[in-house]
Amino acid sequence: MKGKRYLCFCMALLFVCLFLVNTPSPVQGAPFYHGKREEKKIALTFDDGPHPRYTPEILRLLEQYGIKATFFVVGENMEIYAEAAKALIASPHEIGNHTYTHPHMSALDEKALREEIEKTEEIIRALGGTSSGLFRPPEGKKSAVHTALLEEMAYKTVLWSIDTRDWSHNAPSVICHAVLSAVQGGDILLFHDFVVPPNTTITALEQLIPQLLKSGYQFVTVSELLEG
Repeated sequence: MKGKRYLCFCMALLFVCLFLVNTPSPVQGAPFYHGKREEKKIALTFDDGPHPRYTPEILRLLEQYGIKATFFVVGENMEIYAEAAKALIASPHEIGNHTYTHPHMSALDEKALREEIEKTEEIIRALGGTSSGLFRPPEGKKSAVHTALLEEMAYKTVLWSIDTRDWSHNAPSVICHAVLSAVQGGDILLFHDFVVPPNTTITALEQLIPQLLKSGYQFVTVSELLEG
């Protein structure tokens, strides 16, 4: 009887070992779509800015509620709208890299992507900012070649778990419903601070932020969300 129990124990142990050996580890260089789900922490992210009007308006709204966000900036816009860029860098918010010209990623080889990233980082540093080590590819697209380069450059690729589609000029009520009907702890929310007018993002945020705070959500930067 004891022999059978011992044999069963050994077989079970062997099964566990084989399972651990064959269980794949997280894919290296895989993009982050969200953080840990256990806590009610979420990250607001804004792409394509800065914008001379909308970025300052968003900054004032975030300051009003004492919350932080992450801005994935386009280097070219940082140069063109230097005052808005300086205000963003002087704020407590996190800045990520969103390329220099916002190109179609399919058109970029490794050399071109490196130039897009490095040029944007140079502008951020020249304006007094620092690199967060976060990168968001335009339209959320990249290839295996891009992944290898981003790993080499020690960037974390950040996508999103909720797309508000604010760039399509959805009504604030539509944006709010898209968020409130799906939001959960760990979510990364995609907004834009550079949108061709009419811009409904600000109005949507004015309605969303107090509702999310009332529901117990804590707003953090992407880096804070990924750190857990």
